[in-house]
Amino acid sequence: MVRTPTALPILAAGRHRSPRHGACLMEYTSVLAGERFSDSPHCTDPVLAAVARAVNDYSSDGSRQRIAPYAGDLTTALGAGDDVQRGIVRRCLLTALRFADGTRRHVLLVALLGLDRAATGTTRGWDDSMLSMDSELALLGHDSGLADAAAYVAALPVTAGEHSRRALGVSVEVAVATIAESAADREVADDVLFELFSSCLDDYRHSLASAGQGSRLAWADDSTS
Repeated sequence: MVRTPTALPILAAGRHRSPRHGACLMEYTSVLAGERFSDSPHCTDPVLAAVARAVNDYSSDGSRQRIAPYAGDLTTALGAGDDVQRGIVRRCLLTALRFADGTRRHVLLVALLGLDRAATGTTRGWDDSMLSMDSELALLGHDSGLADAAAYVAALPVTAGEHSRRALGVSVEVAVATIAESAADREVADDVLFELFSSCLDDYRHSLASAGQGSRLAWADDSTS
């Protein structure tokens, strides 16, 4: 049973032993959903939860409070499927690439190409046709390091199932950390992270609505009003 909040908590970074010690966004979500206190509640898609945890932890103390009103939406954000999960991770990676260079850019490009290859169901090699339309458009004119990343991915066989289990959450974490650490200043980083989280949640909302599950998002229209 989802509980209607009467007040918003002060969110804190990291994982907590109990509500008495504080709560991150996903721990607050678990409380609202009536689940065991946890930063990985069953009510939220694990990839979307990874975005929420990372944005919670890498945001400044003041900016972190902006995401608290979205906990209600997260209590019913589940069941959109693999394509939506990959789309969310892709959004995170492409956003982070705007701020990355050097080794960090290489890591993000490898993650992006590995994601796009997994989306085709391919385990080995790399072919330019595997690059998604969103990735291709975002990298147009900004493809430095792409050939090296493609060579690395081509030499590293990973099944689509293994990629889903092991790489999606890690990719989100690296992307969010890159934004937080590489943006021009703290305020810019906070704004980008907040917009990224909001956009990922919107992607999930729209996918559920398109699948006829929009009613599951109990507070989608008014949770932040």
